[in-house]
Amino acid sequence: MKKILHYAFAIVLSLALISCNKQSGDDISLTRPGLERFISEMYGFIPMDAFNTKDQHTMLATYSKGNDYSVNVTGFWDYAKINSINRFIAKLDEAVEKNVISAETRDQMLGEAIFVRAYCYFAMVRRYGGVPIVTEPLDDKRAGKSDPGVPRSTEKETWDFVISELDTAAGLLPDRRSDGSFRATRWAALGLQSRVALYAATLSKYWAKAGFPSSYKSVSEKLTYMESSYADSYFTKCIEASGKIMTSGKFSLYGGATTSVARAKENLTELFLQRHDEEFIFGKAYDTGTVVGADNGFDLANSPNQKHGIGNGAGWGNYSVTSDLVDLFDDYNTAGGRASGTIKTRNDGKEDIYFEQVSDASSTFDETADFIRYYGPMTPFLHKDARFQAWVLYPGTDFRGVSIVAQGGWWLPDGNIEFYQANSTTIDGVLYYELGAGTRDGMSAFLDIGSKGTPDHSYFWSTAFGIRKFLEPEYTTDKSSNPWYDIRFAEILLNYAEAYAESGKGSRDMAKQALNDIRHRAAFTDSVEPTLENVLHERRVEFAFEGHESYTLWRHRAYLSTGGPHRKHTVVPVLDLRSGPPRYIFPRVNAYWSDVRNSPDGVMIDPLDYYGPIPNASGSRLTVNPCQE
Repeated sequence: MKKILHYAFAIVLSLALISCNKQSGDDISLTRPGLERFISEMYGFIPMDAFNTKDQHTMLATYSKGNDYSVNVTGFWDYAKINSINRFIAKLDEAVEKNVISAETRDQMLGEAIFVRAYCYFAMVRRYGGVPIVTEPLDDKRAGKSDPGVPRSTEKETWDFVISELDTAAGLLPDRRSDGSFRATRWAALGLQSRVALYAATLSKYWAKAGFPSSYKSVSEKLTYMESSYADSYFTKCIEASGKIMTSGKFSLYGGATTSVARAKENLTELFLQRHDEEFIFGKAYDTGTVVGADNGFDLANSPNQKHGIGNGAGWGNYSVTSDLVDLFDDYNTAGGRASGTIKTRNDGKEDIYFEQVSDASSTFDETADFIRYYGPMTPFLHKDARFQAWVLYPGTDFRGVSIVAQGGWWLPDGNIEFYQANSTTIDGVLYYELGAGTRDGMSAFLDIGSKGTPDHSYFWSTAFGIRKFLEPEYTTDKSSNPWYDIRFAEILLNYAEAYAESGKGSRDMAKQALNDIRHRAAFTDSVEPTLENVLHERRVEFAFEGHESYTLWRHRAYLSTGGPHRKHTVVPVLDLRSGPPRYIFPRVNAYWSDVRNSPDGVMIDPLDYYGPIPNASGSRLTVNPCQE
């Protein structure tokens, strides 16, 4: 893997490492190095979801040893950090007056501070609704308190504040950083504004789907309240911010359009191994691993059991991908256009039947079902979207010099069918294994189902699929230093297309072009219309494992909360030895940690979780949220 630039930029990082004491905003050394050192620390305040496995809290993935479906969005509530930023801002004019920095440098630093502060308030409003808005330094009595002594603004006022702050930041920040650093630019501010405005717009449009009655005090005071009449102005702002980036001529999709699936897979793999400036708008860099704790830690924790690093940590194989996501990746038809990607498991086409539990004799597994018998474990996946091939590990695929083994059972000649057991048998002189291999190191899924792993922390997927995105493809590593794309050009394209589909505002041609540019990068040759269904479909597959799905569900108020049961699913590759040459069938089942025995009511959430509890509410003068009443 290639060496990555340090975060946030090399000079500032080295200065930050010299100082053992972090600055609080009021004790900043009024020197150029002192100001730069605080800026480096300030970027660390950003509540960025870098390499966070939020998709495990949706139907698209799961933790290998747990059931973790929940409303999961990153929040922020730290007025000490907000106060540090405000005190830094208050010092900038003095720094100009004393000739420490130029007026131009002051403006750029001010833009960075406002950008970071806006990002923090964005994380606050999406988690808590309206919050106290503080833009001036607080006195010492309130500087470090959870309750800053300022009442909560309404939710709408808080969203409007964030959007206005990003307008200001965009006007102050430079177009580019000549040193290749990860500091914010004008485009980062506009990119974040595109995201924020889309969040506010869709939240407004769909708030009533999980709205709360005015009997809740925070609702009556409009602290946790939005309404559909707010939506159009936010959609317009999203389209405006996205359009500026799209027409700037400064960004494009890495790799661009291609009709070669192999080339598309290569580009889509390489995209996440290092920073590519044509697509990168804002993000975070990591050290090469020479500094303890500086790597992103993702590779070691999420590599498959067959090929992983050996360092200490949370173990490996943590991330299991559900068939709910795999079904969403389209297939290519013979002309290179879109075909349904639903995994074909049955000749009768009944792909909505899931067996409740396959681990014991009381299973609902139907031995008379008309299963398709495939020649190999990877055959059902051969024509899938290049993004699936680049970003998902699946049965039979090659990875780091091995063939991924994810087999969950067998069907023997005597009619006995068995799942999840480490058994072997010899038929006509050939040795077969129920889980596809005879050793723990030879398989990646379905072993130790129902346990908490082994003393060395090794985990096996509870589905047939694992994550490949972000992993070093050629060799194992304990320290992974690939950067995080917090905002990339693909998001801006889909933000524009979604805002258009939701509101009819903006240009239909631009929306359609934006949507299909992403698809053509993945080697699809046809074009689809910019409907909301098509845009949300594309968002789910394009941003798989980047955490966007949690936020898409959150802002659409689309987490499952009523009805059910709702479950995560997988297909289980089963070696069929009943007659003739060995074949494979792929019955659809509930993923083990969401099965009927362990979760009788299915996986559900409480609508009150859309707004988190106000931190340290006891003794605070702040109105609390519905979940606290």
